[in-house]
Amino acid sequence: MKTIYFLLSCLISIQVSAQNCNDFYSFKTGTSIEYIHNNAKGKMESISKMTVSDVSTTDGIVTLKTDNVFYDDKEKETYKFQQTYYCQDGNITFDMSNMFDPKTMEGYKDMQVSMTSDKLDLPNSLSVGQTLKEGNATMVISNQGMKLMTMSVHVFNRKVDSKETITVPAGTYNCYKITYDVESKVMFKIQGKAAEWYAKGVGMVKQETYDSKGKITGSTLLKSIK
Repeated sequence: MKTIYFLLSCLISIQVSAQNCNDFYSFKTGTSIEYIHNNAKGKMESISKMTVSDVSTTDGIVTLKTDNVFYDDKEKETYKFQQTYYCQDGNITFDMSNMFDPKTMEGYKDMQVSMTSDKLDLPNSLSVGQTLKEGNATMVISNQGMKLMTMSVHVFNRKVDSKETITVPAGTYNCYKITYDVESKVMFKIQGKAAEWYAKGVGMVKQETYDSKGKITGSTLLKSIK
């Protein structure tokens, strides 16, 4: 569930104002962002680094590719993956199929995997009280024609909650706070919530995840951007 929240947050962490598309963050090839991921008690569990590997524009659509690497609390690499995002007419688009944990997906690489997914977006202009798009993604895993497992993710109640000033290791920022609910299902349903803080010119600054009762389960803090 934590990876689902973090991958969703990457939707805004890679804005492309350099391409006149969205001004939450100016990215160019080689730009990198590091995040610290903490457990429910605030202790660091891992670090992630996202690096922009390619930016291109075709027919007014900006395509941005990133290389993502996760490290454990001793800074040993644990896994890595690539992602692709699109930006058009001021909106960043994120395919929800990217929300399935890449590390988990490795275990199914020799099986048949089919997906159906919506696209979430984030407009260039945000205002407190604004409602944002929700969506669903479903993955079916089969082996030799026999269905083994169905996984699904539902993101809903996305909205711009407030404007706040947030301090993290990378600095102090004026942010929009975005909240949403997430429901995932494999054998049974797991429900949770998240709050994320975004600053124009920076991207995601902070994230907190909660269980269905509102108890914090983890957090992500911006460590550096360069």
